[in-house]
Amino acid sequence: MNIKKYNDPHENSGFRDAITHGVTEFLATATYSPENLIIVTEKKLEAMREIIDRDKTFWGRFKNWFNGEKPDRILVDGGMLIQLFELSKQKSPYTITPSHQYTIPYSDLFELYRKLLLVLAPEKVVKLDNQN
Repeated sequence: MNIKKYNDPHENSGFRDAITHGVTEFLATATYSPENLIIVTEKKLEAMREIIDRDKTFWGRFKNWFNGEKPDRILVDGGMLIQLFELSKQKSPYTITPSHQYTIPYSDLFELYRKLLLVLAPEKVVKLDNQN
């Protein structure tokens, strides 16, 4: 598992950014119901698959670069990561702060998602395994 704390390159660049940073930290501590956690994780994985697919062409790489999206890591709130570990009955290999944001490789987030489904919705894991 390779989780890294995200450091915003534009942090502390003005009053408006300070407010945005405060709102982001507040939202990062949001608590999801188990069903919503599955949905939010699925949406993050879908967005990451689009970024990965786009990165296969020159114009796609340019668009990813322009949007600041990286095909190797996805931005995830600390609160969401904590819930993913807790609900999937795992112990995080890192100390995670709920109000911080972290980047995580697609494969690691997918594995957390799969383990979450094993606990909360085993029938979805069968469908997931049949797709691969």
